[in-house]
Amino acid sequence: MISSGDSGGGSDSGDVAAFEGIPQSGIALGDPKAPVTIVEYADPQCPFCRQYTADVLPTLLDKYVQPGDVRMELHLLTFIGPDSDKLARAAYAAGDQDLMWQWMDVAYARQGPENSGYATSDFIDSVSDAAGADAAKVNSGSAADAVTKQISDAAASAQRAGISSTPSFEIGPTGGELTELKVNQLEASAFEDAIDQQLADAGK
Repeated sequence: MISSGDSGGGSDSGDVAAFEGIPQSGIALGDPKAPVTIVEYADPQCPFCRQYTADVLPTLLDKYVQPGDVRMELHLLTFIGPDSDKLARAAYAAGDQDLMWQWMDVAYARQGPENSGYATSDFIDSVSDAAGADAAKVNSGSAADAVTKQISDAAASAQRAGISSTPSFEIGPTGGELTELKVNQLEASAFEDAIDQQLADAGK
């Protein structure tokens, strides 16, 4: 069970600039040749996922992803409710523009109460605009068969990994077997030891 600590603050536009200069392709962020991969399972409505994105992810980007040591994948789940599905579809569609990570960063920064219906078309368009995505393309892509398959694939991957809560993480050598990255606090230090061990195992 992850403890919440203090909830993340910050701008309601997120920290889009933190992703500048980092290679991105669909759900993947970082150098594809990075020796270590971290997979995150998240629900767009999950407040703990929002906290991780605000409080932990910037440090991991700066320390590990920007230098090319770690690549990340984001698998969005939709178990909290209909707003989760709407947001996940839009985020995956933004991935077609290689802006999924920026899109979710803004969406978390503007996150509303669970199952309140806040994920309206206007809300989604405003997130797309702030993330630098083409809102019309996000809207048209969110209902595409490819996006539906991504949602189904994420759910299947989570089930195989025994993931039952968000955020949850897996870590391992890129292209190799991943194992659960267990953290009790949403603090960067809780992730750094596991990442440093993986890098040491990879000879970094």
